[in-house]
Amino acid sequence: MDSVFDSIFNHDLQIMIENKVIQSKITAYANKLNNKYRNRSLLIICILKGAVPFLEDLCSNLTFTYETEYIKIHSYEGMNRTTINSPANKIIKFNPRDKNILIIDDICDSGHTLKFIVNSLNKYHPKSIATTVLLNKSINSKVFNADTSLFDIPDKFVVGYGLDYQDNYRSSKNIYTLNLISKT
Repeated sequence: MDSVFDSIFNHDLQIMIENKVIQSKITAYANKLNNKYRNRSLLIICILKGAVPFLEDLCSNLTFTYETEYIKIHSYEGMNRTTINSPANKIIKFNPRDKNILIIDDICDSGHTLKFIVNSLNKYHPKSIATTVLLNKSINSKVFNADTSLFDIPDKFVVGYGLDYQDNYRSSKNIYTLNLISKT
């Protein structure tokens, strides 16, 4: 456990995935992308802020030329999922027309965020769209599944490696389950 976080916040953190396991999965996935896009162009779209560590580690293992763009969208407030109500032209500030696109995100729980982004991008007629998430949460009310997920996890609130709770824990190298400790 990251002892600095443990001593600052009144939360129970349990390690779920260690960084060395994360790095191993990312390296293996990057090798698949290196083979697939060896002679093709790719636009990688990173969903801010949580997918940034995933993007950085993935890109450090890629051996082909690619472009990167970012989309900022919020699907959580604290531990609660929220509704996305942004017009496509407000979140997509680049031209995806006729491009091979790979969307990467930190986590897919309900799938609403990825579904919204894929539908928004399709209005611009890209050549192809693929989606990859670091974590795929197993829930019954899923409306969209990513094409690739590096880890399948249970329906627990997780933090670390880009995932946060009220902007805390994002910088942790490992992924943890988070439980709030009630004050008595």
